[in-house]
Amino acid sequence: MKNKIQLLLLALFCVIGVVSGFFTGRNLPEPTWWTLASTLLVSVMIFCWYRADSTQKEFKRSIVLSVGIVAIAPLAVPLYVVSSTQRGFRLRALGRLLGYFVLLILICTVGGFAGLAIG
Repeated sequence: MKNKIQLLLLALFCVIGVVSGFFTGRNLPEPTWWTLASTLLVSVMIFCWYRADSTQKEFKRSIVLSVGIVAIAPLAVPLYVVSSTQRGFRLRALGRLLGYFVLLILICTVGGFAGLAIG
């Protein structure tokens, strides 16, 4: 389940990149509804990943961390990864998280160039 969510998140970032590139190519601003909808969808998917991962690791989720995952994911997700990982494996887990983040940026950029080509 967790891996499917990660793949869907990659696909969503690609779509976000394509839409952004499309509007940029036509010198148009992105519609507000699209920005709100895509942001909400990304937040929901990150929370679903957090829930699936914490259930798999049997990590007790706190309300503060759950709200943080949705509201300030760039800070809360690394905090969760460190908190939920055993000592000795934390640096590796953060490295994997950083690699996934770089992959998200790369896929969004590729999508943006594809959107520019379409527009």
